[in-house]
Amino acid sequence: MNLLYHYFIRWLGWFIPLTTGLTLIIAPGCQMAGSAGQVSQTQAPVQTTATFQRVSTPPVEAGPAITATTTPESGTLTLTFWTVEAISPKAAGESGNFMTNSLNTFEANNPNIQVELLLKKPSGKGGVLDFLRTAREVAPSILPDVVIMNATDLNQADAAGLLQTLDNRLDRSIVQDLLPAARKMGTIDQRLVGVPLSLEMEHLVYNTRVFTAAPMLWSTVLSSNTRYLFPAKGTNGLVNDTTLSQYFSAGGVFHTDQGTLKIDDRVLRNVLTFYQQALENDVIDSTLLEVATTEELWPTYLEGKAGLTHVTVRQYLTDRDSFNNSTFAAIPVQAEKDTPVAVTHGWTLVLITDDINRQRAALRLIEWFLSTSNNATWNNLNKSIPSRDSAFQQLAGDDPYWAFLTEQLNSAQPQPGFSGYDQLGRILQQAVEQVIRGEATPDEATATAVDALTP
Repeated sequence: MNLLYHYFIRWLGWFIPLTTGLTLIIAPGCQMAGSAGQVSQTQAPVQTTATFQRVSTPPVEAGPAITATTTPESGTLTLTFWTVEAISPKAAGESGNFMTNSLNTFEANNPNIQVELLLKKPSGKGGVLDFLRTAREVAPSILPDVVIMNATDLNQADAAGLLQTLDNRLDRSIVQDLLPAARKMGTIDQRLVGVPLSLEMEHLVYNTRVFTAAPMLWSTVLSSNTRYLFPAKGTNGLVNDTTLSQYFSAGGVFHTDQGTLKIDDRVLRNVLTFYQQALENDVIDSTLLEVATTEELWPTYLEGKAGLTHVTVRQYLTDRDSFNNSTFAAIPVQAEKDTPVAVTHGWTLVLITDDINRQRAALRLIEWFLSTSNNATWNNLNKSIPSRDSAFQQLAGDDPYWAFLTEQLNSAQPQPGFSGYDQLGRILQQAVEQVIRGEATPDEATATAVDALTP
């Protein structure tokens, strides 16, 4: 084990700089690495509006400093914080500046704490979850204190014993202020183990010259005599968000009452039948299987070649002023009794350290990023949905779009990450592709999917 340990430490010495980022020691008034630039000591108040005007980093918030475990050499505690480039001082534009100033301000409030920032790949080999697992097995002493992790990885990280619960640890005022969708995203087995910085999801945009009312039902879409655009390719081989949303909206579930994996064959058959009928009516075509993101569909919609398309919240907020004769709606459902279920995504803050004294400092850092002003500012800059209701209300104002988002969030479900979903998600995507390519009927594709899941 000693030889393995020393080999791992030597391996980290060259592997981390080459593949997973760089270490930034962040201290007040110091020069930040890369694009962060010089940290400003002058902080301006947050300016948040429903129309997403330019904002700046919030001022230092008064509050007691953390009393942390100190070392004889420096008298300070160094928190290790693993994150991804998109949520770091290396992020593009104002997001990177926000992270630079926020970390600087945190240290100004807590002069006995320094933050060591390590950038990791979002996923895969050398990614956040992969490195946590490797370090836990070979060199647990190098595990970080706080991590930014994709919400879809929470189940696996928790099953590996990597996550500390936030229940009865995180400030109650923050926990009680979380939007239900944010709380749901960070909860595993009824325990809060992560809190998203923001939420993202898809919804519909339709041409009001084609539809006199929102096309809420599949039958309306099928009889519309216009194209329906959605990214049918999926991500990493897993079923696309549209199919997942339509499956959930029609009452589909993925577990039996006993907790074993299942595919609701009736619901899946109905969704696939909708696609087959849409193909027959020239409402969709097989080119959708080559589309992975809603951004790829946007030019086609703006050119008037389709009457309705899926967009993300970020895309809509970014481009909402660039088009006319269009408005937003929920993703169409099968029947009037069905409730639209959007699929949410997010990056969560999680607590790793099990040292009680380090936890106090680590929780202070998590709470800093989740303060109402910081949460509102971050989501204002990134055109996304805050996790806290107080931040949501700051951005919403009286904008009807944000009222619509509230309705969507009330029934939203996070992208699944439970054990076995990789297999199930691939099976569902294969069924979608078979039908849209005309390789199988809905009955045949459904039967194949159910058989593939059956042990």
